[in-house]
Amino acid sequence: MKSGGSRAKYRRCEDLVVCDLDGGSALLDLNTSTYFKLNSTASFIWEKLGDGPMSADMLADELIQVYDVEKAVCLPDIQDVLEDLARAKLVTGQS
Repeated sequence: MKSGGSRAKYRRCEDLVVCDLDGGSALLDLNTSTYFKLNSTASFIWEKLGDGPMSADMLADELIQVYDVEKAVCLPDIQDVLEDLARAKLVTGQS
């Protein structure tokens, strides 16, 4: 199992500027002046986190309503995205 698990809730960090791009988003971390590019799926996750803290499991439930994918298939990918965002200090996780 991943370090955050599918039940840990993640929320977006502050001090970020977001710009919509064709097929994704760009994030600028104002603390480090670092840009990050998100693909469309990661952008979907980012947008949902804007509604409040969500777990990978909750995000998977949202994603399967929009995309033609099974929860068992997308959940590990969502966990990977959340871990990548957490490593970049763009989101924080809480148990």
